[in-house]
Amino acid sequence: MASTASTVKPNRRPPPVLAVVQAASGILGTVSPAAASALLARVFTTPRRQKLSLEEKKWLMASAARPMRLKSGAEIPLYEWRAMPRGCGVLDEAPLPTVLLVHGMSGRAAQLGGFAAPLVAAGFRVVAFDAPGHGAAAGRRSSLPEMLWVTEEVAAHLGPLDGIVAHSNGAAATVAALARGMRARRVALLAPPIDLERYLGKVARFLGFGERVASGAQRRLERRYGVPFSALKGTDLAPGLSQPALIVHDNGDKIVPASEGRALADSWPGARLHVTAGLGHGRILRDEAVISRVVEHLASQGKDPA
Repeated sequence: MASTASTVKPNRRPPPVLAVVQAASGILGTVSPAAASALLARVFTTPRRQKLSLEEKKWLMASAARPMRLKSGAEIPLYEWRAMPRGCGVLDEAPLPTVLLVHGMSGRAAQLGGFAAPLVAAGFRVVAFDAPGHGAAAGRRSSLPEMLWVTEEVAAHLGPLDGIVAHSNGAAATVAALARGMRARRVALLAPPIDLERYLGKVARFLGFGERVASGAQRRLERRYGVPFSALKGTDLAPGLSQPALIVHDNGDKIVPASEGRALADSWPGARLHVTAGLGHGRILRDEAVISRVVEHLASQGKDPA
Protein backbone atom coordinates (compact mmCIF):
# COMPACT_ATOMS: atom_id res chain seq x y z
CA MET A 1 0.00 0.00 0.00
CA ALA A 2 1.32 3.43 -0.91
CA SER A 3 0.32 6.57 0.92
CA THR A 4 1.35 10.20 1.06
CA ALA A 5 0.11 13.16 3.06
CA SER A 6 -2.31 15.56 1.42
CA THR A 7 -2.07 19.32 1.58
CA VAL A 8 -4.84 21.09 3.50
CA LYS A 9 -5.93 24.28 1.80
CA PRO A 10 -7.56 27.16 3.67
CA ASN A 11 -11.33 27.56 3.41
CA ARG A 12 -12.44 29.88 0.66
CA ARG A 13 -15.65 31.80 0.14
CA PRO A 14 -18.00 30.19 -2.38
CA PRO A 15 -18.18 31.79 -5.84
CA PRO A 16 -20.90 34.48 -6.14
CA VAL A 17 -23.21 32.28 -8.24
CA LEU A 18 -22.93 29.40 -5.77
CA ALA A 19 -23.56 31.77 -2.87
CA VAL A 20 -26.80 32.92 -4.54
CA VAL A 21 -27.86 29.30 -5.16
CA GLN A 22 -27.16 28.38 -1.55
CA ALA A 23 -29.15 31.36 -0.27
CA ALA A 24 -32.10 30.55 -2.55
CA SER A 25 -32.00 26.89 -1.51
CA GLY A 26 -32.07 27.89 2.15
CA ILE A 27 -35.12 30.09 1.58
CA LEU A 28 -36.94 27.35 -0.39
CA GLY A 29 -36.15 24.81 2.32
CA THR A 30 -37.76 27.09 4.91
CA VAL A 31 -40.80 28.08 2.87
CA SER A 32 -41.54 24.65 1.35
CA PRO A 33 -39.44 21.72 2.59
CA ALA A 34 -41.40 19.31 0.37
CA ALA A 35 -40.65 21.30 -2.79
CA ALA A 36 -37.02 21.65 -1.75
CA SER A 37 -36.75 17.88 -1.18
CA ALA A 38 -38.27 17.19 -4.61
CA LEU A 39 -35.81 19.59 -6.22
CA LEU A 40 -32.82 18.07 -4.42
CA ALA A 41 -33.92 14.54 -5.36
CA ARG A 42 -34.11 15.53 -9.02
CA VAL A 43 -30.75 17.31 -8.99
CA PHE A 44 -29.16 14.34 -7.23
CA THR A 45 -30.38 11.92 -9.91
CA THR A 46 -29.69 14.07 -12.98
CA PRO A 47 -26.32 13.26 -14.58
CA ARG A 48 -24.28 15.94 -16.30
CA ARG A 49 -23.32 15.05 -19.86
CA GLN A 50 -19.92 16.17 -21.08
CA LYS A 51 -18.28 16.20 -24.49
CA LEU A 52 -15.84 13.44 -25.33
CA SER A 53 -12.20 14.41 -25.43
CA LEU A 54 -10.17 13.67 -28.55
CA GLU A 55 -8.46 10.84 -26.70
CA GLU A 56 -11.80 9.34 -25.66
CA LYS A 57 -13.04 9.50 -29.25
CA LYS A 58 -9.97 7.55 -30.36
CA TRP A 59 -10.58 4.90 -27.71
CA LEU A 60 -14.19 4.46 -28.83
CA MET A 61 -13.20 4.37 -32.51
CA ALA A 62 -10.95 1.42 -31.70
CA SER A 63 -13.92 -0.51 -30.31
CA ALA A 64 -16.75 -2.45 -31.91
CA ALA A 65 -20.05 -0.88 -30.81
CA ARG A 66 -23.44 -2.52 -30.73
CA PRO A 67 -26.74 -1.78 -28.99
CA MET A 68 -28.18 -3.76 -26.10
CA ARG A 69 -31.84 -3.54 -25.14
CA LEU A 70 -32.49 -3.70 -21.41
CA LYS A 71 -35.48 -5.34 -19.75
CA SER A 72 -36.87 -1.86 -19.15
CA GLY A 73 -37.01 -1.31 -22.91
CA ALA A 74 -34.19 1.23 -22.85
CA GLU A 75 -31.34 0.73 -25.30
CA ILE A 76 -27.71 1.29 -24.34
CA PRO A 77 -24.49 1.03 -26.36
CA LEU A 78 -21.92 -1.66 -25.62
CA TYR A 79 -18.31 -1.06 -26.66
CA GLU A 80 -15.99 -4.03 -27.13
CA TRP A 81 -12.24 -4.22 -27.57
CA ARG A 82 -10.36 -7.43 -28.40
CA ALA A 83 -7.35 -8.55 -30.37
CA MET A 84 -7.79 -8.15 -34.12
CA PRO A 85 -5.49 -9.85 -36.64
CA ARG A 86 -3.72 -7.40 -38.93
CA GLY A 87 -5.41 -6.92 -42.27
CA CYS A 88 -8.67 -8.44 -41.04
CA GLY A 89 -11.85 -6.38 -40.96
CA VAL A 90 -13.75 -8.45 -38.43
CA LEU A 91 -13.11 -9.20 -34.79
CA ASP A 92 -11.82 -12.60 -33.73
CA GLU A 93 -14.81 -14.31 -32.06
CA ALA A 94 -12.80 -16.91 -30.13
CA PRO A 95 -13.81 -17.03 -26.44
CA LEU A 96 -11.71 -14.78 -24.25
CA PRO A 97 -11.88 -13.92 -20.56
CA THR A 98 -13.99 -10.79 -20.25
CA VAL A 99 -13.39 -7.62 -18.25
CA LEU A 100 -16.29 -5.19 -17.79
CA LEU A 101 -15.65 -1.46 -17.37
CA VAL A 102 -18.26 0.44 -15.31
CA HIS A 103 -18.34 4.25 -15.29
CA GLY A 104 -19.62 6.51 -12.53
CA MET A 105 -22.35 9.13 -12.16
CA SER A 106 -22.11 11.76 -14.91
CA GLY A 107 -19.45 9.56 -16.49
CA ARG A 108 -19.32 7.52 -19.69
CA ALA A 109 -17.69 4.38 -21.04
CA ALA A 110 -15.02 6.39 -22.86
CA GLN A 111 -13.59 7.65 -19.56
CA LEU A 112 -12.24 4.15 -18.91
CA GLY A 113 -11.01 3.66 -22.47
CA GLY A 114 -7.40 3.90 -21.36
CA PHE A 115 -7.72 0.49 -19.74
CA ALA A 116 -8.83 -1.20 -22.97
CA ALA A 117 -5.58 -1.63 -24.93
CA PRO A 118 -3.47 -2.77 -21.93
CA LEU A 119 -6.15 -5.28 -20.94
CA VAL A 120 -6.44 -6.57 -24.52
CA ALA A 121 -2.65 -6.95 -24.61
CA ALA A 122 -2.95 -9.01 -21.41
CA GLY A 123 -5.33 -11.41 -23.17
CA PHE A 124 -8.77 -10.07 -22.25
CA ARG A 125 -11.89 -9.10 -24.13
CA VAL A 126 -12.92 -5.70 -22.75
CA VAL A 127 -16.51 -4.44 -22.71
CA ALA A 128 -17.90 -1.10 -21.52
CA PHE A 129 -21.33 0.52 -21.66
CA ASP A 130 -23.02 3.90 -21.38
CA ALA A 131 -25.71 3.64 -18.72
CA PRO A 132 -29.08 5.35 -19.35
CA GLY A 133 -28.67 9.10 -19.03
CA HIS A 134 -24.95 8.92 -19.77
CA GLY A 135 -22.73 9.10 -22.84
CA ALA A 136 -24.57 8.08 -26.01
CA ALA A 137 -27.47 6.43 -24.13
CA ALA A 138 -30.88 8.07 -23.96
CA GLY A 139 -32.43 9.19 -20.69
CA ARG A 140 -32.17 12.05 -18.22
CA ARG A 141 -32.22 10.46 -14.78
CA SER A 142 -29.90 7.97 -13.08
CA SER A 143 -29.17 6.65 -9.60
CA LEU A 144 -27.09 4.10 -7.74
CA PRO A 145 -29.94 1.51 -7.79
CA GLU A 146 -30.34 1.97 -11.55
CA MET A 147 -26.60 1.63 -12.11
CA LEU A 148 -26.70 -1.53 -10.00
CA TRP A 149 -29.47 -3.05 -12.10
CA VAL A 150 -27.85 -2.11 -15.42
CA THR A 151 -24.50 -3.53 -14.32
CA GLU A 152 -26.18 -6.80 -13.30
CA GLU A 153 -28.01 -7.01 -16.61
CA VAL A 154 -24.95 -6.34 -18.74
CA ALA A 155 -22.89 -8.83 -16.70
CA ALA A 156 -25.56 -11.51 -17.16
CA HIS A 157 -25.61 -10.80 -20.90
CA LEU A 158 -21.84 -11.21 -21.16
CA GLY A 159 -21.62 -14.33 -19.01
CA PRO A 160 -19.34 -14.89 -16.00
CA LEU A 161 -16.81 -12.09 -15.86
CA ASP A 162 -13.11 -12.56 -15.35
CA GLY A 163 -12.78 -9.04 -14.03
CA ILE A 164 -14.45 -5.69 -13.41
CA VAL A 165 -12.94 -2.20 -13.38
CA ALA A 166 -15.38 0.30 -11.88
CA HIS A 167 -15.18 3.98 -10.99
CA SER A 168 -16.99 6.02 -8.33
CA ASN A 169 -20.77 5.38 -8.42
CA GLY A 170 -20.07 2.44 -10.73
CA ALA A 171 -17.80 0.99 -8.05
CA ALA A 172 -20.57 1.32 -5.46
CA ALA A 173 -22.97 -0.40 -7.88
CA THR A 174 -20.42 -3.18 -8.45
CA VAL A 175 -20.09 -3.86 -4.72
CA ALA A 176 -23.88 -4.10 -4.38
CA ALA A 177 -24.18 -6.31 -7.47
CA LEU A 178 -21.48 -8.70 -6.21
CA ALA A 179 -23.31 -8.92 -2.88
CA ARG A 180 -26.46 -9.89 -4.83
CA GLY A 181 -24.65 -12.71 -6.63
CA MET A 182 -23.07 -11.18 -9.73
CA ARG A 183 -20.09 -13.34 -10.71
CA ALA A 184 -16.60 -11.93 -11.30
CA ARG A 185 -13.21 -13.49 -10.61
CA ARG A 186 -11.42 -10.27 -9.62
CA VAL A 187 -12.36 -6.61 -9.29
CA ALA A 188 -10.60 -3.24 -9.28
CA LEU A 189 -12.50 -0.32 -7.77
CA LEU A 190 -11.38 3.26 -8.34
CA ALA A 191 -12.51 5.99 -5.90
CA PRO A 192 -15.40 3.94 -4.48
CA PRO A 193 -18.01 5.74 -2.34
CA ILE A 194 -19.47 3.64 0.47
CA ASP A 195 -22.44 5.58 1.86
CA LEU A 196 -25.16 7.04 -0.38
CA GLU A 197 -26.89 8.79 2.52
CA ARG A 198 -23.68 10.58 3.48
CA TYR A 199 -23.06 11.62 -0.10
CA LEU A 200 -26.59 12.99 -0.49
CA GLY A 201 -26.06 15.02 2.67
CA LYS A 202 -22.81 16.37 1.27
CA VAL A 203 -24.50 17.45 -1.96
CA ALA A 204 -27.36 18.99 0.01
CA ARG A 205 -25.00 21.08 2.14
CA PHE A 206 -23.04 22.18 -0.93
CA LEU A 207 -26.25 23.45 -2.54
CA GLY A 208 -27.45 25.15 0.65
CA PHE A 209 -30.14 22.67 1.73
CA GLY A 210 -30.52 21.61 5.37
CA GLU A 211 -30.78 18.16 6.95
CA ARG A 212 -34.58 18.18 6.83
CA VAL A 213 -34.55 18.66 3.07
CA ALA A 214 -31.86 15.99 2.62
CA SER A 215 -33.90 13.49 4.67
CA GLY A 216 -37.00 14.29 2.61
CA ALA A 217 -35.08 13.77 -0.64
CA GLN A 218 -33.77 10.44 0.62
CA ARG A 219 -37.29 9.22 1.46
CA ARG A 220 -38.47 10.25 -2.02
CA LEU A 221 -35.66 8.37 -3.72
CA GLU A 222 -36.09 5.27 -1.58
CA ARG A 223 -39.79 5.19 -2.53
CA ARG A 224 -39.01 5.82 -6.20
CA TYR A 225 -36.51 2.98 -6.50
CA GLY A 226 -37.79 0.66 -3.79
CA VAL A 227 -34.32 0.35 -2.27
CA PRO A 228 -33.31 1.77 1.13
CA PHE A 229 -30.01 3.59 1.10
CA SER A 230 -28.87 1.42 4.01
CA ALA A 231 -29.02 -1.67 1.75
CA LEU A 232 -26.34 -0.14 -0.50
CA LYS A 233 -23.73 0.68 2.12
CA GLY A 234 -20.43 -0.75 0.90
CA THR A 235 -18.84 -1.43 4.29
CA ASP A 236 -21.86 -3.53 5.27
CA LEU A 237 -21.76 -5.55 2.04
CA ALA A 238 -18.01 -6.07 1.67
CA PRO A 239 -17.49 -8.56 4.56
CA GLY A 240 -19.50 -11.14 2.61
CA LEU A 241 -17.44 -10.83 -0.58
CA SER A 242 -14.65 -13.21 -1.53
CA GLN A 243 -13.35 -11.78 -4.82
CA PRO A 244 -9.77 -10.47 -4.66
CA ALA A 245 -10.19 -6.70 -4.84
CA LEU A 246 -7.80 -3.88 -5.61
CA ILE A 247 -9.08 -0.55 -4.30
CA VAL A 248 -7.37 2.55 -5.68
CA HIS A 249 -8.07 5.97 -4.17
CA ASP A 250 -6.34 9.33 -4.36
CA ASN A 251 -5.66 11.13 -1.10
CA GLY A 252 -6.64 14.43 -2.73
CA ASP A 253 -10.02 13.23 -4.04
CA LYS A 254 -12.49 16.05 -3.35
CA ILE A 255 -15.54 14.13 -4.57
CA VAL A 256 -15.14 10.90 -2.59
CA PRO A 257 -12.68 11.12 0.34
CA ALA A 258 -9.89 8.55 0.42
CA SER A 259 -11.14 7.53 3.88
CA GLU A 260 -14.04 5.77 2.14
CA GLY A 261 -11.70 3.64 0.04
CA ARG A 262 -9.74 2.76 3.18
CA ALA A 263 -12.91 1.81 5.05
CA LEU A 264 -14.05 -0.41 2.18
CA ALA A 265 -10.66 -2.13 1.98
CA ASP A 266 -10.66 -2.71 5.74
CA SER A 267 -14.07 -4.39 5.60
CA TRP A 268 -13.38 -6.56 2.50
CA PRO A 269 -11.53 -9.83 3.23
CA GLY A 270 -8.46 -10.03 1.03
CA ALA A 271 -8.80 -6.53 -0.45
CA ARG A 272 -5.68 -4.48 -1.14
CA LEU A 273 -5.61 -0.68 -0.99
CA HIS A 274 -3.40 1.51 -3.17
CA VAL A 275 -3.40 5.24 -2.34
CA THR A 276 -2.21 7.73 -4.95
CA ALA A 277 -1.38 11.43 -4.75
CA GLY A 278 -2.18 14.29 -7.11
CA LEU A 279 -4.70 12.46 -9.33
CA GLY A 280 -7.98 13.53 -7.77
CA HIS A 281 -11.25 11.85 -8.68
CA GLY A 282 -10.97 11.83 -12.49
CA ARG A 283 -7.31 11.75 -13.48
CA ILE A 284 -6.96 8.44 -11.62
CA LEU A 285 -8.59 6.86 -14.69
CA ARG A 286 -5.85 8.06 -17.02
CA ASP A 287 -2.75 7.49 -14.93
CA GLU A 288 -0.43 4.92 -16.54
CA ALA A 289 0.83 3.61 -13.19
CA VAL A 290 -2.73 3.05 -11.96
CA ILE A 291 -3.71 1.33 -15.22
CA SER A 292 -0.67 -0.95 -15.02
CA ARG A 293 -1.44 -1.88 -11.42
CA VAL A 294 -5.06 -2.66 -12.28
CA VAL A 295 -4.08 -4.82 -15.27
CA GLU A 296 -1.52 -6.68 -13.15
CA HIS A 297 -4.16 -7.34 -10.51
CA LEU A 298 -6.76 -8.63 -12.98
CA ALA A 299 -4.23 -10.79 -14.84
CA SER A 300 -2.98 -12.43 -11.64
CA GLN A 301 -3.91 -16.09 -11.26
CA GLY A 302 -3.00 -16.47 -7.60
CA LYS A 303 -5.08 -16.43 -4.43
CA ASP A 304 -8.44 -16.71 -6.16
CA PRO A 305 -11.44 -17.93 -4.14
CA ALA A 306 -12.21 -21.62 -4.39
